[in-house]
Amino acid sequence: MSFGNKRLFIITGADGSGKTKVISDLQKIKSFYLVNYISTSPQKELGMSQVSWDVFQSFAEKDGFVISYKKRNAMIGVTYEEIKKAEQTELPIVWEIDIQWIENIKNEYPEARTILVNGLGAEGFFQHYESKGNAVPNLTAIKAQRAEQLHSWWRGEVDFTVENKAGESAKAAEEIKKIMEG
Repeated sequence: MSFGNKRLFIITGADGSGKTKVISDLQKIKSFYLVNYISTSPQKELGMSQVSWDVFQSFAEKDGFVISYKKRNAMIGVTYEEIKKAEQTELPIVWEIDIQWIENIKNEYPEARTILVNGLGAEGFFQHYESKGNAVPNLTAIKAQRAEQLHSWWRGEVDFTVENKAGESAKAAEEIKKIMEG
């Protein structure tokens, strides 16, 4: 599949960088198609639909996923059917992807324009993970440090970087809108 006219925008960043909030703010100012994930357990994240384990497994057996992975207590994935549905719209397409999966998607869709949501330093990531109930300080610190390293590694590989400081997600959404409009 190929997305002509540079309609596919990958919004990436480490878990906790504020991607979902920025996309939520973007929805208020710009029309687009949001690529939806399926999940084997309820998720409170934007663009997630719950399916049974059997449904998820049938997609996997038919090689029906562009990407699938385990996240917390669930299997999550984006199907080729979903991408086909997105492709059939006239709208720009936004796909939120955690930064550790960006290389997989860039290999599959090299024409995609990538936008790194960058806003949290190690301390900000630490606070994010701690607020999610990660009570073990060493584990939280390791996750925060890894998130910051991922951002550092990918800064030079993405097409755009948008700063997302605390309380400024609407400003980041406005920057992404400008990128999408060319």
